Amino acid sequence: MSWTDRGAINHIKQIRDLFGVEKFIETGTFKGINAELHSKNFDIVFTCEKVKEFYYAAKKRLDKYKNVLVMNKNSKEFLKYFNDNYYKMFYLDAHFYDPKAKQKWVVIDELKALKGHKNAIIVIHDFDNGLGHINYEGQSLNLKFIKKYLLKVNPKFHFYTNNIDSCDIVKPKRKDIKAAGLKYDKETIDNLKYAQTSPRLTYRGLLYCLPMKVNIEGLREWS
Repeated sequence: MSWTDRGAINHIKQIRDLFGVEKFIETGTFKGINAELHSKNFDIVFTCEKVKEFYYAAKKRLDKYKNVLVMNKNSKEFLKYFNDNYYKMFYLDAHFYDPKAKQKWVVIDELKALKGHKNAIIVIHDFDNGLGHINYEGQSLNLKFIKKYLLKVNPKFHFYTNNIDSCDIVKPKRKDIKAAGLKYDKETIDNLKYAQTSPRLTYRGLLYCLPMKVNIEGLREWS
């Protein structure tokens, strides 16, 4: 849900421009608001949603955008469609967790699917950098937990995160929503209201994994 934060949207656009990225590839569509926003920011948006209920809701929302493709697939299979010919931005936000599965964290399966993609630019939502993040059975989504998988994607990755000062949270008001480039509708308003119910939901951590060193205001190096 980085679309609730104009600071995050701005960082994604700056990274797009620095690397000349044309394709935005998202896992965890949910109801399609993030994909809809980035349909204006990228030439092509690919997004996947495993849960049929949310897939159909996203499809309905996104059908009018000719540069957006929504797929009803799990993220591991979805990511296998992409090669490593040039820079692409992979936005990982599926975060499914199955306590009964051998591999409980879907983000690890996603990173395994991207192994060797040296031109990948990876953005991971709900990352533990001191802001709101996911935590399953006492394990948070931190760099120590996923670093070895990231380095198998690209051993030369440079890691950056946002911070609370760089966050610019969209308020659930028409003026704010329109200024952020979002559609003013019930779904957007409800999501924004939900995001403002607690600081953990309002200010969300993001990890940016980049194939070269950059200097972007509001991002700090992370190790």
